Amino acid sequence: MRNVRSAGLAMGVILTILAVAGCAPKVTQAVPAPVATEQTMVRADVASSPTPTPSPSASAQRSAKALPTVAFRATPKPTPSGEATMDTAANAAAAARKAEADKKAAAARKAAGAKPVAAPANTDPRCGYGTVMCVSKAARKLWLMKDGQIVDSVDVRFGKESDPERRTREGNFLVFRKEVQWTSNLYGSEMPYAMFFSGGQAVHFSSDFAARGYAGNSHGCVNVRDKATLAAIFDQVQVGSTRVVVY
Repeated sequence: MRNVRSAGLAMGVILTILAVAGCAPKVTQAVPAPVATEQTMVRADVASSPTPTPSPSASAQRSAKALPTVAFRATPKPTPSGEATMDTAANAAAAARKAEADKKAAAARKAAGAKPVAAPANTDPRCGYGTVMCVSKAARKLWLMKDGQIVDSVDVRFGKESDPERRTREGNFLVFRKEVQWTSNLYGSEMPYAMFFSGGQAVHFSSDFAARGYAGNSHGCVNVRDKATLAAIFDQVQVGSTRVVVY
């Protein structure tokens, strides 16, 4: 009996020593896999899927499209009767210089032996040299004159003398613009063979004058009755060179 107890005791000591030394076989227990909840499944799905690119909205797609090229052009402002393309004071100064040049040219021709031509008695002395449209309010006439000689003559009418806004201006001017066809931006009236000499005032044919004669008047322009004669005068007038003397 003692021998058996001793043997059992010895075996227990050996097993204890072996366990402390780490040589006893380890008993492992399988850890149960975690149950996938709905939340973890969603997270796994998001983590495994690529990040989706948000689709552009309809407005963004429209704005992303190439827009057609639009050429913007400055809309020119209508010049009242197209007339104010030369300042009145500048026109007067230019006309004065041209008149002096015409005088010198006439004096040179006289010195060279040319016989002077006397201007008609009812014309202004400023019409006696150079190429001039000589306009007489008293005679209601326009004469195209060259060195004092009358080349052509036409009947004319004027603006309303009692209205400062419609009165035909008097003085020595320079033709600064010519238009075969022109429509007044202020009044909508046709102004064929227009030759502008003072702001919006021009010498031009008037169908109303041709039809009604002196029963009417202009808005300040020099209206001409005879279109054919005016067309011939128009061809001889030079912008920046021909003067207009209204008196």
